[in-house]
Amino acid sequence: MNDFLEGYVFRPIKAGDIVKGKVVKVLEDGVVADIGYKGEAFVPKEELSLNPEFDVLSNFHEGEELDLYIVMVENEEGSVVASKIKAEEKLGEEKIEKAYKNREIVKGEVVKVVKGGVIAYSLGKRLFIPASHLSTKRVENLEEYLGKILELLIIEYVPGKKIIASRKEVIKLEEEKMKAELLERLEEGDVIEGKVSRIIPKGAFVNLGGMDGFIPIGELGYGRIKSPEEVIKPGDKVSAYVLKVDKKEGKITLSLKKLLPNPWKNVKEKYHEGDILKAKITRIMPFGVFAELEPGVEGLVHKNNLEKSIKSYSPEDIITVEVLEVSSDRISLKEVPPFEREDDIKQTEYQELTINLGEILKKKF
Repeated sequence: MNDFLEGYVFRPIKAGDIVKGKVVKVLEDGVVADIGYKGEAFVPKEELSLNPEFDVLSNFHEGEELDLYIVMVENEEGSVVASKIKAEEKLGEEKIEKAYKNREIVKGEVVKVVKGGVIAYSLGKRLFIPASHLSTKRVENLEEYLGKILELLIIEYVPGKKIIASRKEVIKLEEEKMKAELLERLEEGDVIEGKVSRIIPKGAFVNLGGMDGFIPIGELGYGRIKSPEEVIKPGDKVSAYVLKVDKKEGKITLSLKKLLPNPWKNVKEKYHEGDILKAKITRIMPFGVFAELEPGVEGLVHKNNLEKSIKSYSPEDIITVEVLEVSSDRISLKEVPPFEREDDIKQTEYQELTINLGEILKKKF
């Protein structure tokens, strides 16, 4: 055996040394690493992570390089025993300080829940992550982070005393990068998919991945929409037309209406002089009332063509009208007395807006 080893040169090692090791075998209770010594080093599970629930098989792979601290050159079995944890502790202070100064992202494993946050182990050091810095959203259950490996930014560092880290800052950096890429890539006229994140009286916000785009209420569809909830709700997945990209302000304006057929496109074929129809009053003006024949198509009933005083009418009133004139962008109407039989009134296709949106509005995930 000694003759066999004479052709090989091994570097001397001693307890306390920090060496580079390459994983050659992954076991349930630890890893075996080649450290350039005559014997391979065994790193027990408890020297790989502080987390007792740590799974060696899913976190290490053959060929991976590790910094290892030599605990014992030869144990009772004649093997070298090493520690990843102790190596990181020795090398960690310098790496932590460098990461803090350069705002470098580090990876940390959450090992404990404490008052006000969690403790993560990174680069051989214990980092405190306040609950408010685990996410950009409110975190209700800190326990769900136990065992997870997170990307972190160190936001406060006092050597030998405290290290405070944030996952929220990493998320914000990622979102800013995605937002910049989206603003650079998108152009007016593009069609993009997103998920409705928030509804306000003036419209809806759609998460596009990295940032929200806004759909004004007037761009949710044709016709008069009182509330965005008539058309969409949070969680809905939509395809939207890009109306405007404001790179300076960092805003994207979207439209669902642009992807719908324009109801005025075929009004001259659909409505004819003399047609008698039902219509819904939408606006009352000093000179007359506007009445909706279908979502997005309104006609004007001049006050001289009303059956009663203009003060007698209210929005949402249903009246019977006769078509006086039709052009590609305007319809003139005249109110007529209601027919005794509803069957005498021409039926028109008065489709609800939600049906028209069927092509572009998709249900929740």
